[in-house]
Amino acid sequence: MAAIDYIGVNTPSAAESTSQIQFREVAGGQHLELLTRTYSEILEPSLPADQLDGLDELAGRVADGTAHMSVALHGDEPVGTIVVDVLDECDALLLSYLAVRPGARGGGIGRAMVERWLPVWRERTGTRAIIAEVEDPRHHDATMYGDPAARLRFYQRQGFNLVPVPFAQPRVRPDAERVPGMLLAVWPGDQRLPGTTLRAFVAEYYVSAEGPEVHDDPLFNALLAMIDRCGPTPELIPPHRYMEIPSLDVAAELVRRDYPVTAVALDMLAVDERAMAVLDETWRRVIDRTADDLPARLKTAVLAELVDALDDADLFHVSPDPADADVLAWWFAGEDEPWAGWWATDPPRWTSDRMLTRRLAPAVRRLPPLPRVVVVLSDVAGLRLDEATEITGLAEEDYRSMLAAARTEIVALIDREIYEEEKDGRLPAL
Repeated sequence: MAAIDYIGVNTPSAAESTSQIQFREVAGGQHLELLTRTYSEILEPSLPADQLDGLDELAGRVADGTAHMSVALHGDEPVGTIVVDVLDECDALLLSYLAVRPGARGGGIGRAMVERWLPVWRERTGTRAIIAEVEDPRHHDATMYGDPAARLRFYQRQGFNLVPVPFAQPRVRPDAERVPGMLLAVWPGDQRLPGTTLRAFVAEYYVSAEGPEVHDDPLFNALLAMIDRCGPTPELIPPHRYMEIPSLDVAAELVRRDYPVTAVALDMLAVDERAMAVLDETWRRVIDRTADDLPARLKTAVLAELVDALDDADLFHVSPDPADADVLAWWFAGEDEPWAGWWATDPPRWTSDRMLTRRLAPAVRRLPPLPRVVVVLSDVAGLRLDEATEITGLAEEDYRSMLAAARTEIVALIDREIYEEEKDGRLPAL
């Protein structure tokens, strides 16, 4: 039998104002009747359908310990409930539900549940923070389910602060819709929560709700991009400053994330700065064409059109040195060669050595156009093999062979340049 805690909380109901509220933690398969009653009498009247798990799903998580739930009781009547979900891959809990029975709100039950259970569950799970989803008053009006502005004031009084990025709740059931216009509130709020924790929280929440295919979803990737732009330790802000949090523009975030990569790709492919206008026009055209249905991989769509646009405009860079068209494999001596195996990862790790880094882009630019496109798509832009082969029109086996030859040639070109600069003709050791 779960323990029951008693706490003095005045309830603005027909019961006496001095009545005591008791807490019952629902755990394992116990108290299924109480959970069912709480779901129908408190959660369903307090939350829009798209924000509410199914009863069986919630009961299953409580039963297997992946969710912690407590019910506030006035006598035998449930008057409030609080639920947190355990996320395994991040250092945070999700405050899934905090609700008080209509007619009993405003009497301190919600505050009492937060003060009693959040410290307990945080200590029990050893997590850094507890994160709640809160409706943004700019996007959600006061309804029968509550007033978003009043709810923000409540969370501020309980010591929550806001993550400085917008949020959209994932689909909590297959038949539910995502809920845009949300904010993330963190407790305790007096901390600098690492960006890696926030990123892992959003990723695990979405994957657990919608499945791994969400990794190719534009909105999901835009949310992660906004978190990444906040830096390693985003500063949390008080809820009363929620107007400072920008709205979510999915296309704009994907452009901010991917434009630098496509600009680097352009620099390695194009004759000169005239091609920058081609890149800008390509981005504009792709965004305009897909405004209502952004592709899962916007960068891939842009690069596919960019390669064709550079070719049509005769803006591909071609080295004036005929020797650059030859694969200088005679410099590549095999496993004993100090450069051997530098591409052991796929895509290869571009070295951080400053001397070698400044030689890398010129070496790529000296490749013939098609091998250069192959290297740029795979090793600079990081496209998947299926995406890159579709852009180039090469069969998978031919693409792999050309990529290996192009990587070898890059090594050979850098080797030749270093060798010619060395007075004694010896290659420098890595």
